Amino acid sequence: MRHFINPYPDYNGSGSYSGIEVDKIKSLIQSYVNKILQYKNYNDGDLYVGSSGIAFMFLKLSQSAATNTSFPSALQNAKMFIDHSKKYLSKKEPDKASLLCGNAGIFAVSAIINHAQNNARDYKEDIKNFVSGFEVCKKLNFCKFGSDEVLFGRAGYLSGVYWINQNLQERVLSAEQITQICDVIIESGVAYAQRHRLNIPMMWECYGDKYLGAAHGICAILHMLLESPLFAAEKLQHTLNQKQQLIKTCIDTYLQMQSSDGNFPSVLEDADKTEHKLVHWCHGAPGSVYLFAKAFLIFKEEKYLQVVVRAGDLIWNKGLLRKGPSICHGVAGNGYVFLLLYRLTNDQKHLYRASCFADFLTNEIFLREARTPDRPMSLYEGIAGTICFLIDLLQPENASFPFMDVFETKY
Repeated sequence: MRHFINPYPDYNGSGSYSGIEVDKIKSLIQSYVNKILQYKNYNDGDLYVGSSGIAFMFLKLSQSAATNTSFPSALQNAKMFIDHSKKYLSKKEPDKASLLCGNAGIFAVSAIINHAQNNARDYKEDIKNFVSGFEVCKKLNFCKFGSDEVLFGRAGYLSGVYWINQNLQERVLSAEQITQICDVIIESGVAYAQRHRLNIPMMWECYGDKYLGAAHGICAILHMLLESPLFAAEKLQHTLNQKQQLIKTCIDTYLQMQSSDGNFPSVLEDADKTEHKLVHWCHGAPGSVYLFAKAFLIFKEEKYLQVVVRAGDLIWNKGLLRKGPSICHGVAGNGYVFLLLYRLTNDQKHLYRASCFADFLTNEIFLREARTPDRPMSLYEGIAGTICFLIDLLQPENASFPFMDVFETKY
């Protein structure tokens, strides 16, 4: 089995749930932070598995009202790790636009850290370097792995733009520039779908595959389009314009791929299968939910919320993954879905489920049998991301998966 049997009774609504155990969560955060500070083998700089991802975590610790007083050195630690990550900056042009696996993510996090520390000169240099990715994104094909998805491509770069904009009073790119990137994504997706004669109006590839999940696939790309000025409130009419309808048709086509248990296929070729094994953020329902949550908030159609609710039930049953504690393919990433559902519905059941997933991180069976990630301290594969989940569990009304917030205005 890919997952542990869930040992917790589900929430019955009778008031048996007494709320988040704050002291226990903070103690677990402290133990993870100690491990990160004692670890010495940091040989990558990127957000996904490198030291800039750890810098992001410490920045989040410093920003959260739930943790900033308990971790007074968090911002200084963030600065230490982001400076370390800059040793690994790439000179390759595609990496200028790569958020999770290239320079764009390093400069994005560095900019916010330097802004928080009032390092004006370094902050301006970081923003200048981040913005250099804009010209790269305007090229139709710039990355051999995939020019549109989240790890290397335009969708990831947009998520970085949105995140910086949320953290600053100024806007790193204008609405017009964001729309330019979106137009290239649409052009790329339409051309690929037509070239391969697909039954979906837009599709993109990464590593030569037609991925659907959040890490490389269509759901995260469509999500970043929904976050763009194309869907500004003043542009939404009863009758959608051509671009809006094209994107919505893709979302509705993808929605039809949800299986009866609530999961989604990893690749387009598996869309007709009735069972899908991967219950991860990177591949499967735990990553798809952010697209449908955003669609629900924009279009106000109940079907999108029901997709997320069905995914939540799947994750409650199969989401305690043996792969470890991470947010990409682990317990914390799946726990984030319940925090999303809590914000969407205000139903205590989802907050209870999230707290159970956090509690399982200290379960003897999990500690004994779960796999140790290849990058055990990192943001997406290790405990830095787990810390982000725990921080958000302490402030669930503001919780958001890293770089995939569906609630805030981004431009």
